[in-house]
Amino acid sequence: MSDSLFLEERRRLILEQLRDRGRVFVNDLSRQMNVSAVTIRQDLRALEADGLLARTHGGAVQPARLGAEQPELSFDIRRTQNQEEKDALGRAAAQMVEPGYAIALDASTTVCSIVPYLAHLDSLTIVTNNLLVAEMVLPYPRIRVLMPGGRMRRDSFSLVGLPQSLPDINLNIGFMSAWGITPQNGLTEVSEDEMTMKQALLARSLRKVVLVDSSKWGQVAPYTYARASDVDIILTTGRTPAVARHALHEGHIQVVPVA
Repeated sequence: MSDSLFLEERRRLILEQLRDRGRVFVNDLSRQMNVSAVTIRQDLRALEADGLLARTHGGAVQPARLGAEQPELSFDIRRTQNQEEKDALGRAAAQMVEPGYAIALDASTTVCSIVPYLAHLDSLTIVTNNLLVAEMVLPYPRIRVLMPGGRMRRDSFSLVGLPQSLPDINLNIGFMSAWGITPQNGLTEVSEDEMTMKQALLARSLRKVVLVDSSKWGQVAPYTYARASDVDIILTTGRTPAVARHALHEGHIQVVPVA
């Protein structure tokens, strides 16, 4: 019975590390758990058979890291998910914006939640590839919107493909979200096009702020658009996993919980 319990505990720990780091290595796990590399490989094979990870040379990754493009829920469906958390994040983010600012907003549904809290500001400029943001600010004539060229990406209701067509201006703050976030893999996205647009927006932003709800922690998509150390503030809801919280603290990255 004790061997069985140890096996279950060992595999649980493997999955926890995989969730927090996005990748695990056989040799590291072997040393940490004081078992042979053969035993760890058996664990990884069993977990892969259950669809909980994908083995690689020397270790394993989360299934979401495989393949060039991951399935993405439609924009309308994503808008309805975690609405209260997104609203809290949007309200907190808007408090950082002052009249006369120029800001970047990415094509995420989370960042859209900022817009209603900007209506009272004068002389605000928004640079975005988010078509919904452009629609949302139509009632607010004091807000100017600048957009790139490119093609419409239906999954995200955004313009992609021509990041070089973004206006070459300095932005006070860039607000981004992510499909997933871990200290090791940083901020990740399922689309290479969205990754490129986010990077172009961040490159123009003097201050970089990320909004992530509680569901994003420990998730890893194929494309990293920024490391955690590349941003200034992470606004988040819920409880940050202990391992991630410690790693971010060690990297002097400011994580701000939002109620």
